[in-house]
Amino acid sequence: MNEHDDARHDDTTSGAAAGGGAGRDATDAGTDPGTSPSASPDEAGTVGSPEAPPAAPSRRRRRTVLIGAGVLLFVLGAGAAVGIGRTAASHRPEASVAAYLEALRQGEAERALELDGTEVGDGDVLLTDEVYQAATDRVSGFRLAEPSVDGDTATVVATVQQGGEGGLSWQQTFTLEKDGRDLLVFDRWALQPVDLGTVTVQVGAPASATVAVGDVEVPRGDGGTVEVRALPGTYDVALGGGGDAWGAPATTGTASGPDSLGVPAVLEATLTEAGQAASRTAVDAWVAGCVASPDPQPEGCSFALLNGDGGYTLSNQKWTLETAPVYEVGDWDGTGWRVSSVTSGSVSYSADARDASGATGTFGSVSPVPVRVSGTVTDVTRAGAAFTAGPFL
Repeated sequence: MNEHDDARHDDTTSGAAAGGGAGRDATDAGTDPGTSPSASPDEAGTVGSPEAPPAAPSRRRRRTVLIGAGVLLFVLGAGAAVGIGRTAASHRPEASVAAYLEALRQGEAERALELDGTEVGDGDVLLTDEVYQAATDRVSGFRLAEPSVDGDTATVVATVQQGGEGGLSWQQTFTLEKDGRDLLVFDRWALQPVDLGTVTVQVGAPASATVAVGDVEVPRGDGGTVEVRALPGTYDVALGGGGDAWGAPATTGTASGPDSLGVPAVLEATLTEAGQAASRTAVDAWVAGCVASPDPQPEGCSFALLNGDGGYTLSNQKWTLETAPVYEVGDWDGTGWRVSSVTSGSVSYSADARDASGATGTFGSVSPVPVRVSGTVTDVTRAGAAFTAGPFL
């Protein structure tokens, strides 16, 4: 500042000297008054008078240059400060977390997974842009706490909102590790693979059923629950494989943070009229098979003679269905559609008998034997229904 003041002072002094010299130059260059009788005193006075005013434009120009230079330096300094500030902000640990969550907010699943280095396996069928962009209730906002730095490790706690106001909200801790420096000053922080939530689907359906999440078929596994890694959002869920025999209404499942169950989807298959008819055909065939057996204690059936053959040698054995049982095919119970009796039926048994001495006679049931229906229809396909009988109480 002081240097700028001194310069202005020197400029003013030199300007005045220049003005005087100019006046003198102008006088020397004119005609000598003594040899020019035609020159009037006014003209001579005009020629010889000091000309200070021309120095003013020079001082203004110099001031303008100095002010312009000062403004330029200020602008450059301010720009540099802003640039440094932005660079510093972009290298804070929470900046990496914000970039990850913003990618999710935009539906850019693959970009987010690239930022945190998550490895995508064959079973991670939901971790694609196509599937995620079709999901609803994605990340809609987030708040980041101040990072906690311990040496080369930093953690950032984020409060994540999905689905807007009224949607799910949870907290998640993100971990970052130092990964070198930029411009020798600014630490680079690498976001570590983020723990993901899952879409959970509870399936009550035959083993032949398929489950689709976001229009993508997902592995079912051996149990009744399907869990597939997913980014926060709500996904369409559907059951397939039942043809015209059984099915379930389409529904949705919601994934959120890794420590939250989200909102599971429930798929429970119900039989159609065609499925009910096929099931009854299978149950009736089982009853008929039991009645057709000559054994007084037919295997896998709900009726029998308590004393078996009574020690006799039997021939012409026959069960006769006196009254058909009445039963119902109910809801899925975890292993199949439960079949149970409404009203027991009855059968009778008769046979020709011969004892050890060779005496012959008639052998059979003294009174009608109850016929109960119990079991499970485990599947219904184009080939028909699969019925497993029992247990019999």
